[in-house]
Amino acid sequence: MRYRKLHGTDLDVSELGFGTWTVSTGWWGTYTDEQAQTIIRKALDYGINYIDTADAYGNGRGETILAPILADHPDLIVGTKFGYDFYNNPERPRGQRELPQDMSPKFVRFALEQSLKRLGVDHIAIYQPHNPRVVTLMEDEHWEMLEALKAEGKILAYGPSLGPAIGWRDEGVYGCAARKAPVTQMIYNMLEQDPGREFILAAELAQRGERYAGIDEASRGEASKKLCVPSDSFDHTFKPWLTPALAAGGPQFLIRVTHSSGMLEGKYTIDTKFDESDHRSHRPRSWMVEGIQKVDRLKALCNARGVTIGQLALLWLYAHPSVLSALPNIYDDEQMREFASASEHPPLTDAEMEQVDELYRRNYDITPYVEEMAATSA
Repeated sequence: MRYRKLHGTDLDVSELGFGTWTVSTGWWGTYTDEQAQTIIRKALDYGINYIDTADAYGNGRGETILAPILADHPDLIVGTKFGYDFYNNPERPRGQRELPQDMSPKFVRFALEQSLKRLGVDHIAIYQPHNPRVVTLMEDEHWEMLEALKAEGKILAYGPSLGPAIGWRDEGVYGCAARKAPVTQMIYNMLEQDPGREFILAAELAQRGERYAGIDEASRGEASKKLCVPSDSFDHTFKPWLTPALAAGGPQFLIRVTHSSGMLEGKYTIDTKFDESDHRSHRPRSWMVEGIQKVDRLKALCNARGVTIGQLALLWLYAHPSVLSALPNIYDDEQMREFASASEHPPLTDAEMEQVDELYRRNYDITPYVEEMAATSA
C-alpha cells in the first residue's frame, strides 16, 4: 500500500480507503455489526488506514460500528460527515430521498460532538458537510465554524462531500475556486470525468492565486444538480493529472464511485440485470450498452499492464497528485484483495494518461445506443 500526505498535517493516508456506506446503510446488502467490523478489520490487514463514514449512515451506525476498531487501532485515520438532521427526522420523508439538512454553526458543533462520542475519539481527521448546497458554501459562517473546530483540535481538515448523484457543478466549482476547500469528496472515474475535471482545474488555479472565471456562474447556483458537463469557463486542453500547484500542498480530493457504479469492475455483460431495489436498475439501457463498449476499449491497456480493469481504474486515479484517497465500493475480501493489490503497480504514466484522455474526448469511439421503439400499426 502507498500513502499520501494529508496536506497541513503529519498524517499519511492510504491511497485506497474504505467507505462504510456499503456495510452500514443497507443499500448494498445487509450486514450485521460483526460482519461489517470483520470486513473493515480485513481492510487494515491490506494496509488501508483511512476509513470514510458519515453520521447519517444508518443514523449513526456508520460511526458506532467503528468504535471498537478505533479502540484497538487509535492511529486509524477517520473522516466523517454532517448536515443531515436525523436526530429530529429519524425516518426518511415519503417521496423524498434526502432527510432535511441543518448546516447552521450550532448544529455543526452539536453534530461533531455526537460523532466524537459514537466513534470514541477526541478528533476527526476530515470533517465534511454532507451534500451541501452552494448557498451553504457561500456563507462565511460555515467556513468560520470549520476553522474554529480545527483551531480547537477537534478536526484536522474539512471541505464538502458532493452529491448524492454525480454533478453538483456549482458546489464543486465554488468550493474549490472561491474557498480553496482543503478536501473535496466527489464522483470521478475514467468513464465519468465531468464535472470533476473542472473542480480540479478550479482548485489548481486557486492554489496558484489565479481567479477562475467559473466562480461567477457557480455563485448563481442555477446549474442542475445532476449536470455532468463542464461550464463554458472550462479549458478543454487542461490535463487534470498535471497539477503542480496542488501537488505542492494545495487542496485535495477524495474519490467515490471510482468504478462507475460497477461498470469498471468488468463483470457486466449485455444480459446483466439488476434487482428493482438496486439503483442501477433505473439507469437507461444506453448506460449498460455503451459502458460495456467503453470498457472493451480499455482492455488493451489492461493487458499491457497485466492488471484487471478494476485495478486500472484505480491506477488512473493514482496518477492524479491531487487525489488523496480512492474510496471504491468494497463488499467482500476477494474484491478488497483485488483493489488493494493495485498498489503493487505504479500509477499510469503520462503517456498512458494521454491515451485514456484521447479516448475520453472521443467518447471511447463507441457506437451510440439508440432505444428501439415499438412498432405501431396504423
